[in-house]
Amino acid sequence: MGLTDEELGHLEKLAKIELTAGAREKLREQLERIIEFVEQLPNVDATAYDAVYNGNELKLSLRPDEAIRCLPRDEVLAEAPGSIDGYFTVPAIIDSKDG
Repeated sequence: MGLTDEELGHLEKLAKIELTAGAREKLREQLERIIEFVEQLPNVDATAYDAVYNGNELKLSLRPDEAIRCLPRDEVLAEAPGSIDGYFTVPAIIDSKDG
């Protein structure tokens, strides 16, 4: 079963691209080979292999949400290159021509 022009057009729209006729035919051939390969997968005898589990089946172990002692603000700001009124200062990266 080949890909229709309508299906390829839909893919172009989703990808927000416009393909030339040559590129469209090359893409059609490549996608058809991929689809043929995927259609063969149900026929593969994999009974000799153990099931493989992915990371989605792992159980996360989270630490308890407990308040911990923080560094005092004055000590932290004393180590910073610059601060004003209890906040870090950083160099401007955007020039404002209006201000």
